[in-house]
Amino acid sequence: MRFEKFFLLGFFIGFSSFTYGQTADEYFNFGQAKFKIKEYKAAIVYYTKATEANKKHASAFYYRGLAKANIEEYEHATADLTQALTIDPNLEGAYYARGLCKLAMQDDEKAMEDFSTTITLAPSLAGAYFYRAVCKGNLSDTKSAIEDYTEAIRIEPKNMDAYYNRAYQFAVIQNYRAAIADYTKVLDSSPGQVSAYLNRSLCKAKLNDTTGAASDLKRATELNKKDVSAYYNNIALNLNAGKKNVGSTNKLEGTVEQAHAIALEGIMKFSNKK
Repeated sequence: MRFEKFFLLGFFIGFSSFTYGQTADEYFNFGQAKFKIKEYKAAIVYYTKATEANKKHASAFYYRGLAKANIEEYEHATADLTQALTIDPNLEGAYYARGLCKLAMQDDEKAMEDFSTTITLAPSLAGAYFYRAVCKGNLSDTKSAIEDYTEAIRIEPKNMDAYYNRAYQFAVIQNYRAAIADYTKVLDSSPGQVSAYLNRSLCKAKLNDTTGAASDLKRATELNKKDVSAYYNNIALNLNAGKKNVGSTNKLEGTVEQAHAIALEGIMKFSNKK
């Protein structure tokens, strides 16, 4: 399972003063001004002029990489970030940003290497542990992913994404009580998050707490009945490959009670699955 909440490249941005002229630094400053207002394509033009004026301008390559990443040109962004690191190997922000680009391209092993280097250079950066954990989870290194999410939470105790993802990893190794505790933490912070209710209900079902599972499922259904029913229909499909799906999409337009009944049938099949 891949996780998608992961692109906050602006973390490393620091803006220089805005001046006029045609030196590499002045072109770079024009680029910074455009980046600041999210005009990434215009920023790229100025960063390119800066690199043409000074082929060793690490910051211009770095920020051009960030600008390209923000318009989802991940391969080109990776090339620029690599060039920045060739000039200045201690740019921890470039390792971090390159890791995010590689993660976006689903190259988990290479992304993990960049996040590990970032941690060496900036050991207090919670995001590096978080995204390294995402990579490890994608590579089925569950226990190590949990360790990294735990470290990210230690550094940033209010990082609900880390709690949510760690809960999923706990469920993978069938530590349902720990998963429930993390999903509860998420719901204490965001009581309207349907997916956390759904996942917690599955964990409760695995512990034979059908009352608790049904309660969570009912709350999720009240919040969004279409998503809940579709979610459990997908579970039924995955767990009963080749068999008839639990419920059908033409039933999902009915009442909340009908949607809940369809979903509850799905959760009972899930909890009884060996």
